[in-house]
Amino acid sequence: MSQHQQDGQNSFEGAAFVAGGTAAGAGVAATVGGMGLAVGGTAVGITAAPVAAAGAVVGSAVYGAKKAIEEGDASAIGAVVAGAAGGATVSAVVGGMGLAVAGTAIGIGMAPVAAAGAVVGLAGYGLKKLLGH
Repeated sequence: MSQHQQDGQNSFEGAAFVAGGTAAGAGVAATVGGMGLAVGGTAVGITAAPVAAAGAVVGSAVYGAKKAIEEGDASAIGAVVAGAAGGATVSAVVGGMGLAVAGTAIGIGMAPVAAAGAVVGLAGYGLKKLLGH
């Protein structure tokens, strides 16, 4: 297979991961519904669009993880660490967050925000791989 054909195959595969994540996010929003995020004394409702966008981020991160494993690319670890550090920083600066779902609310500490940042970092790596080197 030529390099051009392989790049086209990778683009299709990456787009499929992102589209699948978007569909999964939309499915979660439709199934769960009625979500909200509380930060700093203010709460906002979360509609289907941000949940679908979060699904797209997760799909891109899964594609990034797949490519990093296939290619043995250790630079993906740097993206994960940078994202986790960013998430921890956001949590430290903003503090006091909570998520309300289906009539129940839970507090969100630093660890889940750092984990979300790690996913965003890996998603950035996945997009880099998807869009070319």
